[in-house]
Amino acid sequence: MTAAPALAGTGARPLNLNAPLSRFTSFKCLNDLCSRAFVTVDGKATSNLSSGAGSYHADLTVDFLGLPAPGGNCNFVDEFSTFAFANGTIVVESHHKDCATHGLRIDTTFKVDGGTGAFQGASGGGREFSSAGSSTTRYLGTISF
Repeated sequence: MTAAPALAGTGARPLNLNAPLSRFTSFKCLNDLCSRAFVTVDGKATSNLSSGAGSYHADLTVDFLGLPAPGGNCNFVDEFSTFAFANGTIVVESHHKDCATHGLRIDTTFKVDGGTGAFQGASGGGREFSSAGSSTTRYLGTISF
């Protein structure tokens, strides 16, 4: 697969990253009440910029807003994720408030924070989405490298 063409005049390309069927792989309380936790998530990854499937890994710091895990209807998350493909990696970060009471549990901005291989020096950003009850997260935006 050939990488998506750059958008006219910007050097930016469309970015579509997907982390389907991701799973929580670790959970560590950060205080006695367990109102803050460090969580890892792993799964498969797909992208419009790579011809084959890859892997997804996320490191999350979750604040359950003063309640013991799993908290109430909402929590705050600091997320640092890596999408790895045969042609390189893309690193993204986001900070968001997740609320299970809405159709979209995650609906926030993300920032492309670097990459390796074909994505060396990547930058960009867009929107991150995940539905309440879904194990798939989507990142739609633009990337320059």
